[in-house]
Amino acid sequence: MGRFLSALVRFAAFCCAAILVSAGPLKPTVIPRPATAGFKCSYPGYTNCNTNRDRSCWVKKGSKRYTIDTDYEDDFPVGITRTFNLEIAEKTVSPDGFPKLAQVVNGQFPGPLIEACWGDTIVVNVRNTIKNNGTTVHFHGLRMLHENNFDGTNAIAQCPIAQGDSFTYKFQVRQYGHSWYHSHYSSQYGDGTFGPVIIHGPSTANWDEEFAPIMVHEWHHASAYDAFRESVTAPAPPQADLITLNGVGRNNELGTGSYFQQTFEKNKKYLIRITNSAVDFHFHFSIDNHMLQVVSVDYVAIEPFWTESLSVGIGQRYGVIVHANQTASANGRYWMRTEYFDGDPADSTFCQFPHANFPPNQTDTQRVGIISYKGAGSGDPKTTRWPVTVGCEDAVFKPYFKWNVTPPQNDAIKQAQYIGLDQSNEFHGAFRWTLAEQPQWLNYSNPTLLNLANTSWDSDYVLKPYTYNDPEGFVYFIINSGGGPNNLLGGTHPIHLHGHDFAILSQGLGPFDLANPVYNTANPPRRDTAMLNANGHLVLAYRTDNPGAWLLHCHIGWHAGSGMSLQILERQDEITKWIGGPAALEPAKRGCRNWTGFLERYKDDPDVFSLDRQDDSGI
Repeated sequence: MGRFLSALVRFAAFCCAAILVSAGPLKPTVIPRPATAGFKCSYPGYTNCNTNRDRSCWVKKGSKRYTIDTDYEDDFPVGITRTFNLEIAEKTVSPDGFPKLAQVVNGQFPGPLIEACWGDTIVVNVRNTIKNNGTTVHFHGLRMLHENNFDGTNAIAQCPIAQGDSFTYKFQVRQYGHSWYHSHYSSQYGDGTFGPVIIHGPSTANWDEEFAPIMVHEWHHASAYDAFRESVTAPAPPQADLITLNGVGRNNELGTGSYFQQTFEKNKKYLIRITNSAVDFHFHFSIDNHMLQVVSVDYVAIEPFWTESLSVGIGQRYGVIVHANQTASANGRYWMRTEYFDGDPADSTFCQFPHANFPPNQTDTQRVGIISYKGAGSGDPKTTRWPVTVGCEDAVFKPYFKWNVTPPQNDAIKQAQYIGLDQSNEFHGAFRWTLAEQPQWLNYSNPTLLNLANTSWDSDYVLKPYTYNDPEGFVYFIINSGGGPNNLLGGTHPIHLHGHDFAILSQGLGPFDLANPVYNTANPPRRDTAMLNANGHLVLAYRTDNPGAWLLHCHIGWHAGSGMSLQILERQDEITKWIGGPAALEPAKRGCRNWTGFLERYKDDPDVFSLDRQDDSGI
């Protein structure tokens, strides 16, 4: 496959309201989408071919059809420009009746939906009005091809957006499916700075209606920043107070809050989009008596398969179709569940530490939502859970659009990593989690992208340079949980790579056999976030087709903040040209000047960030 090589023209604009813009004189094709009332896909000059009887076709233009069979990495329909305005601000919210000063988007928890269509260009104007804090916005899972400067990683792609300042992100969406956006500034997204994303496109199975994404998040009454500090000093991570679905949660200890509610109409098929937007909560998703037909994993369309429940790690997403054809419930109501497994931290099957407010051996405390058929009776559902074993292993699936992975360009065996908690060496005042030879520690005021002339780097930036220039070639990355020269403590980790989907060549319990490596290269599972088992291994492969500085990190917020991340510096000499030349870096330079000025103005204020008081990695 070739790669789409034309750089996009970039510009910054701040509009007074969110708008939809279609360009050109041709009359647009309108494809209604019911996830948000009134939302429509528009493609000037194209004809709609997507119906509830054939979701595999999307649009056509003359003899050209864009379908589930289209190589979406290289080819896509040209949509319209959609502009969104996001304000990051502080607001008191109380999803379970307990008030907390949160850091939210447009006054909402979670933030508003960013909704677009395959091939659209998205412009997001972000304004920061949080007192004393910076912010950024990262669009999780999008490749950002030619757009590394809009990846939203502070200290890598940009400085944080200072209090009172704004920044404009602009990118074209070549993938389709659903995901989320979140702040990459310190522990901020744990306090509410995140929201859902839908990119409408074709599907590998048919459905009648779709729901807005379901975002599962564990909520702390304490500040997420305080919870992080506890995570690096206490023997176990901080305890969450409740689990929320789209900001709604039932507090079992206080007896407050409420269950998430959704309605089914009998015999319809519903597309339900599940996102794990938590900080430290891995769950199994299920709906009593209803099978899940899985059609997408992260931003990858897959060959559909059926399951009773799904293991969903932090940052992972699943698109499932549910057929509303059940009659088992006496009152027409069914429980929705997010169950989890703890296990022994020394055991290879360990998932996570238990939460006292919803213990793993008390499944009734893990009921989080209610599905009601139209005309259902009152009261709680009377249904029982599926008899499934709850764990934290990824589902095995086949991507619909196939990859065959070629041998690595790098020496993967020599570059194998042992990752985990280093209990023998303190780093910045604590024992920390690491994804490389040392934990990552970043300077917000000195982003990698503004230093591309460097031939040497501060070791705290933990850079892995890959200069391989074959866009069809692969780099393999072998990760073992625990062990190594420093005898690291293992653990289960959701590993996320920015800027790429990756193929999973091997995954499971025990260290990877470096002496006799065996790789699954024939259309292996592909996604952007995968689980590394406790004391297990994960081998991923990605194409070197997107020059940039890309973050690879554990998506447990406490671990990423501890330093469990590294940067992949891909084709360093080509990055500036690839993203549009030196002018493409001007917004980041302006943002850094404003950030530096903000720090100087408040250098004597102990409540404002300073490099001397930095206590986490920066991401």
